Amino acid sequence: MSGYLTIGLLMGFIGLGLIVKIVLGKIKLIDKAIHLFSKFLYFILLPFVFFDTFAARGLIVADASILTIAVVYVIVSILALSKIFLEGDYRIRNAVIITSIFQNNVFLGFPVLLILFNDIGAAAMYSLVIFILHIVTAGLLAASEDNILVSVAKLPIIYGFLGGTLVHYLAPNIYPYLRPFLAPTHPLLSYGAVFILGYTLPLTLKHVFLYKRCFMVISLWRFLASPVMHYLMLLFLPMPLLYRMEIMVLSFMPPAVMNTVIARIYGWKPEFVASSTLVLTLISLGIILAIPLFM
Repeated sequence: MSGYLTIGLLMGFIGLGLIVKIVLGKIKLIDKAIHLFSKFLYFILLPFVFFDTFAARGLIVADASILTIAVVYVIVSILALSKIFLEGDYRIRNAVIITSIFQNNVFLGFPVLLILFNDIGAAAMYSLVIFILHIVTAGLLAASEDNILVSVAKLPIIYGFLGGTLVHYLAPNIYPYLRPFLAPTHPLLSYGAVFILGYTLPLTLKHVFLYKRCFMVISLWRFLASPVMHYLMLLFLPMPLLYRMEIMVLSFMPPAVMNTVIARIYGWKPEFVASSTLVLTLISLGIILAIPLFM
């Protein structure tokens, strides 16, 4: 299957999710089924994908570079964006900070990388670190430090990572027997995740126009500042070429859907976060279509 055909299929599932929302989203049974499917992806399939990835690869030297990139990127971004929004409504400031920094690595990034490279070796470690930093940053911005460790401990991917790493080093002989059962989790997560992404996208853009300056900051951060920062760090850190390409693709993914969930929990303008995610996701799809031209 060609790259463009598979990317077209990916976009088709996003469109299918959006159509289901428009046509059937008001039916409680459908909405409940989608909610349960989302939980299945997040709590079951995602940990199995991480388990499979780390059972196969273990921990490698490049992981130190990946960890450095993720941590430096988040810290520098927080400091810079905090300076930009030093005054004003803390709700819009926090909304801009999390939406600018934390991208859709798993539910859009993983499918794209599997289609382009048939590999998420770098993306798995990068996403693991970003997931943890996402929860920590949200907790610090909300001044709820007491809940941070509990929130991190509840991340399902932590257990997939730990289980897979233990199998790789302590019981490598059993992995070949597990592999046939784990392999289908990758395409199921890929296409299931983008379907849910499509279903989750908001249907209104009015909040983007209401906060145009904030939307421009998020757009510039996602599609300019983030790729530039990642590229500069990759120039100085040792890493295989495949891993460099994966990190660069992730660097310009649109905002994570989880940002909307966090914004809703803390009251950080969730409608604006959701609307920004919609527009930037649509823009990123055009970028994704162009990637095969440069490979």
